[in-house]
Amino acid sequence: MTELETLLHAGYRYAVALTGDAADADDLLQDAWLAMLRAEAPRTRRYLFRTLKNKYIDGYRRRQILDFEPLPEQLHAPAGPSLADRQTLMQGLAVLRPEEREALYLCAVEGHTAAEAADLLDRPRNTVLSLVHRGRARLRAWLGTTQKEALP
Repeated sequence: MTELETLLHAGYRYAVALTGDAADADDLLQDAWLAMLRAEAPRTRRYLFRTLKNKYIDGYRRRQILDFEPLPEQLHAPAGPSLADRQTLMQGLAVLRPEEREALYLCAVEGHTAAEAADLLDRPRNTVLSLVHRGRARLRAWLGTTQKEALP
């Protein structure tokens, strides 16, 4: 895999962590990459992640003004895990606050240390540690509740 492909894959995973949806992550990555190309910006992980986050925030603010109607679920073809697994994962991620989801993604999936994640997020290291801890606790609690409901 080339350096560019590795960068784009990491950016896609980060976009999924921000948006919680694969289709939205595709759009977010495309918008961020286009903005980077137009600005002739350096193709670095730090710059891509910062651009993704800024585009995500812009989109969030825009959605506060406009009301979008989602497409029917049958138009989205599942890629990879089964639809039930993806729905469970999305429900679990929806339990988390966006800040927790973002910090947990950077540390657990991307393998960043708390200090590196803090630098990417422009937050203190201890805040990142707290967000990761709280995010994991919420997911554990949610999984425990979901498993109890599934029992006869």
